[in-house]
Amino acid sequence: MTAFSMGDSTMTRMVTLVSGLTGSGKTHLGINMALELVRKGRNVGLVHESDGSLPVDQIVSLPGVSVSRERDAHTPVVRCGYQGVDLVNSRVPLSRWTAVEPAQLDSMVRAYEALAGYDDLLIDTSGMTPRSIITCCRLSPIVLLVVTPDPQSLAATFALLKVLSLNGFDSQALMIANRVETEAQAHDLQVELSVKTMQYLGREIPLLGAITRDPHVLQAQRLRQAFTSLYPECHASGDLIRLVDAFDNVRIGGSTHPASIAAFWNGFAASLPSPIQISGDTTLNEPGGGNMPVEAEVLTVADDLADTASLLRYEGPLSHLDRVMQGFSAVMHFVANDMLLLHEYLADLDNMPEWQDDQPVSDSTALELMLARILKVMLNELNDRQPVCFQVEENPVDGRDDHWLRKGHYIKYIFLVPGQPRAIKAISRELERLPDLRHSKGQDGECICEAISAAQDACLSVISTPQGEIRANFWHQSGAQKQQARHVETDRALDRHPAHKRLH
Repeated sequence: MTAFSMGDSTMTRMVTLVSGLTGSGKTHLGINMALELVRKGRNVGLVHESDGSLPVDQIVSLPGVSVSRERDAHTPVVRCGYQGVDLVNSRVPLSRWTAVEPAQLDSMVRAYEALAGYDDLLIDTSGMTPRSIITCCRLSPIVLLVVTPDPQSLAATFALLKVLSLNGFDSQALMIANRVETEAQAHDLQVELSVKTMQYLGREIPLLGAITRDPHVLQAQRLRQAFTSLYPECHASGDLIRLVDAFDNVRIGGSTHPASIAAFWNGFAASLPSPIQISGDTTLNEPGGGNMPVEAEVLTVADDLADTASLLRYEGPLSHLDRVMQGFSAVMHFVANDMLLLHEYLADLDNMPEWQDDQPVSDSTALELMLARILKVMLNELNDRQPVCFQVEENPVDGRDDHWLRKGHYIKYIFLVPGQPRAIKAISRELERLPDLRHSKGQDGECICEAISAAQDACLSVISTPQGEIRANFWHQSGAQKQQARHVETDRALDRHPAHKRLH
């Protein structure tokens, strides 16, 4: 049974999954969606980039030997089976199609045309360049926008939609709320996004479905399997089933997009070298993206495509750098200083001073030392493939609570990591060294350990969540005040950091 209409019920349904930020979970979500479609009796392929920041074979455990289904082992397209889903990737990444010879390009297009037997072909944009993402979204009748409760996620998604709209985007865009606490939170996110898109882009973004937070998802990721296969009865699996049911009811009749796989990939090859409009009369002309303009919309899109830990990424002429700096708030200067100071600890964890058992928690330096010890535990207990989230925020404190931080503006570092039992035990042993450690229960069963400096100008809290995560938060006041209290040769340490001369 075909649940969509394109004038020909045998046509393949082309779907692109995209997000504004890295770590939104679109690859794992795409795999589980594809599996549920297979369970409904459909023939499904999932296109992915093999050299992305987190390839599919690092998310799920594939067969020991990947064998192409094509007779020619040197075919430009490689297909590997996973529980009935075809994982498809090109031997030449999609972003590099503009650099190959015409004969080789024709061969790759023909290889992708051979995928016409699929009922559904999902395109995971993780690891793609901005140009490839925009091209896939423009050509796909359906685009699924994966949004999370991360405060930056909605802004990044709106920025992506703004760039797409400047380039003739008229696909049906639907939102998927991932890792939300409740369905009500998912609807709140959809309303907030749609208010912006209606006001500035003249279109609403409907909510296709929501996947609530579930520890089984993280557990499946650790085991490198799909959560719907390992835990079919968990809440997230139920959410995924409802999402796919809603997806099967999406109609795309009358679409002006390519009506076949052959037309899609021919259109992709033809459109990829075309200039991309960024803002006003500004265009991205180079296929490789080497002279990417500095507008915030493109920077946001680019952040979803590169394995980078930068708070800011800029590629372009030096003469345009002032546009970026003009967009900074004053707090960014404090963040720059504090990030360099934090780098000292991260770069020198092996040589940190020993914690004295009788050491009082008298200042922010002692709490920083404990944070460094916790980070060292995380490095020792977690493997390189496990996702870790790092975030920096500015938090004003009104000072009304006599038992917490005094009034002022604080920089807050947030480290979010998988909560493996070994890591939790090791971190607990370190925290018990703090003489003034407080224990409490937070919302939804969170276990909180918190310590505050005697001057009430710094706070360290470590939270273990029911969703199987560890969240370490560290608040401190501005970098200038913090530098005065440090018992290290800060100026010399900063001079050693290669970014110091660029930031100051």
